[in-house]
Amino acid sequence: MDKEVKEAAEQVAKGRGNRKGNTSKSPIIPTGNINITDKENAAMCEYALDIFHSPAVDLRDPEAVAAAIDGYFKNCIARGLRPGNLGLYATLGLSKQEVSNELRGVTHKLSTSTIDLLKKAKVALSTYREMLGSTGKINPVTLIFWQKNYDGLEDRQTMEIAPAKDMEPGQTPEEIAAQLEQDIPVDADFEEI
Repeated sequence: MDKEVKEAAEQVAKGRGNRKGNTSKSPIIPTGNINITDKENAAMCEYALDIFHSPAVDLRDPEAVAAAIDGYFKNCIARGLRPGNLGLYATLGLSKQEVSNELRGVTHKLSTSTIDLLKKAKVALSTYREMLGSTGKINPVTLIFWQKNYDGLEDRQTMEIAPAKDMEPGQTPEEIAAQLEQDIPVDADFEEI
């Protein structure tokens, strides 16, 4: 069986880089394909198997949840792999959607203490990603994507417009129009169409 797996892996490795498509300009994968050594691939597969075979966690027991979270991070350290939200959730037997629903209060299957531990773990992962970005270890585009999709960051600009003087009851439309002309600065001249 190992010989067959090795032969299949060699066939896949031979086919790398032969895909068509213009991925050479990707800011996330600059070379256009994934460069991974057999050792790195093995480490990631072992990691995935660990997630698959992770024991069930009693999500009602805060100590069991904390131990599973701790074990997840230690497993990543031991394997030399980066921790991530999805791996953490899977270790706990949860999906991204289940965690999202709990944190938003849509469902109430988890205890308050388990939710608090999840929030704390999410903050730890967020700060880890921030450190990767601030030390130049990942592409800024990747960091922005992660922060928007996992850390709740948003690109938003808020503008507040308030009149300089409140309108008074009983004003005529002409008086309101005159007041608006005084209150709203116009920076450009517009031609009538």
